[in-house]
Amino acid sequence: MIVSTTVNAAIRTDGSPRFAMLSMMAGAVLNTILDPIFIFGFHWGVEGAAIATILSQYVGLICNVAYLFRMKTIRLNRTAFSVSFRMIGRIMSLGFASCFNNLTSTIVAMVSNNLLTKYGEMSAYGADIPITTFGLCMKVSMIAFSVGIGVASGSQPIIGFNYGAQKYDRVRKTFLLSVKICSLITLISWVIFQCFPLQLIRIFGTESGLYEEFAVRCFHIYLLLTFLNGLQMCASVLFQAIGQPVKAAITSLSKQLIFYVPAMLILSYFFGLTGLLAAGPTADALAFILAGGFSYKVLKDMEKKEKAIIAGQS
Repeated sequence: MIVSTTVNAAIRTDGSPRFAMLSMMAGAVLNTILDPIFIFGFHWGVEGAAIATILSQYVGLICNVAYLFRMKTIRLNRTAFSVSFRMIGRIMSLGFASCFNNLTSTIVAMVSNNLLTKYGEMSAYGADIPITTFGLCMKVSMIAFSVGIGVASGSQPIIGFNYGAQKYDRVRKTFLLSVKICSLITLISWVIFQCFPLQLIRIFGTESGLYEEFAVRCFHIYLLLTFLNGLQMCASVLFQAIGQPVKAAITSLSKQLIFYVPAMLILSYFFGLTGLLAAGPTADALAFILAGGFSYKVLKDMEKKEKAIIAGQS
């Protein structure tokens, strides 16, 4: 799976995003088909699900590795396999943001679950309802956010290529276009979350009135400012693409670790469960301001570089 993920990124960079998408989908679709066959058809149970997953991962691996022999621009030779610690350090510094962004999800889950249990027991909802509904809210919102993250990630090779070629106008246009698309996705999601929370909740089954009441509160308060998330997604990718790992890391970690965790601890202390939910829009607003400030400065710097190139040519 690790090799597939790594090679898949190289395939996108080589200018074949469609093949990269299809190779990823091949494993996922095969897994979906094999699961019921192995679990119910062959009566293999959980073991069957595991075998289906492993076979599907191998199919994804074979598709990705097969592409290495027909790459368009990248050529694999002996020097391509030599170890360069400078290059490894560069890669790690640029991947730091994505790595820690995934790790912070675990930290956020630990803190939020403990606080939901603590303040849930002190409320009429108990500990179970807040934890269950909050988890449901997070999972539903992640479907929309994943689409936005996909759009932002798709802009990365385009931004990186044009930045390296000193085509700063194209970098700005690509970044602003990705921000517009991601903002539209998050805005549509926000309308759905705010207007139809009960309908979304009931997709997963009908529960008690108290359960549904807190779930609706969770969607209304926690997801209040989700329409601001588009800029933060794209800004983090922008900084990675142009080789600014510090800004990329800060922007990527700002929403969850830098702002959200402290906001949860402080607001829940004063306002209980309501404060815990309000930490979401608080972090969204602060992350939006930070990403906006960083992006504005970077875009202005690129504008100056572009003017200097034009002046030098004239």
